[in-house]
Amino acid sequence: MFQISRRVDYAVRIMIELGMQPEGAYLSARRVSSRTAVPKAFLHKITADLVRAGLILTQTGPSGGLALQKPSNQINLLDVVEAIEGPVCLNICLTRPQECNRDRFCPGHEVWGRLQMMVVAELRNSVLADLVLEARRLQKNPRTALVDFPYIYAPKVNGSAVPKEHR
Repeated sequence: MFQISRRVDYAVRIMIELGMQPEGAYLSARRVSSRTAVPKAFLHKITADLVRAGLILTQTGPSGGLALQKPSNQINLLDVVEAIEGPVCLNICLTRPQECNRDRFCPGHEVWGRLQMMVVAELRNSVLADLVLEARRLQKNPRTALVDFPYIYAPKVNGSAVPKEHR
């Protein structure tokens, strides 16, 4: 299955939580863990990657914890994904020219390339500040219906699956 890793999901949760804090405010690792449901063992490993990428700061002591290194409008999801997983690469043939000896005549090569460009563009255009705003909105008004989401498996409404043509 083609999907983001749990580490990326956790990293995004952490970044949103830190983005919800006043600029320059530190939040304890314990509080970040409880608010995001990220286990502390994962939290420390993920935050180490985010620190290395220059996305967050850590400070020790009673008033320490974690904080964003730069404003949330200057951080995008591509920054977060690459901090955790490295460069986005949907297929080994897109690593560099002629990585795969079939790239000159493979009919799928252009499809993978277009798909990769779309994914990278969407991640680059998804700014943390927008996710923070959405998180605040959802805290006040959670979604009531999930039928319109592009789920792989049909969601159930009143106990029965929604027909594909109505999704």
